[in-house]
Amino acid sequence: MTARFSFWPQIAAWGFLLNMVWEFGQCLFLYDMWSWGFWRGAGWMWGAIFGDVLIVLGVAALARLAVGPAALDRMSWWAWVSLLWIGLVASIGLEWAARALGLWGYSVWMPTVTVLGHTVGLSPIVQVTMLPALSVALAQRRSQEPRDS
Repeated sequence: MTARFSFWPQIAAWGFLLNMVWEFGQCLFLYDMWSWGFWRGAGWMWGAIFGDVLIVLGVAALARLAVGPAALDRMSWWAWVSLLWIGLVASIGLEWAARALGLWGYSVWMPTVTVLGHTVGLSPIVQVTMLPALSVALAQRRSQEPRDS
């Protein structure tokens, strides 16, 4: 019972950790943020990280609905496929919307593709595709470890 209760908070914790590392790594080189002031940059960075945690939880919840809780609990092949496809669709949609709204710009080093007339970055697409699945897998693995009494 304890392992089940802690599964979603563990997904969120892994999502936070993985996305924090990813965001700080990519934003230094792949986004055009150098002209922003410290507080604006810091606010956007932490806002993005907490938003990423919500995305991780949303992708996991949609995958759970798609394949059922048992598949997600043991990270079956269908769970992986579901998490990756939902993450891919979410990543393209969210990055497209952010670019269409002009929320941020890319540096010359960001690899990009054009989707429906807007240039979207490949790094955030890979991030939102892969990190929710990895967060769930790490949380599932951790929740299955034997506990010392």
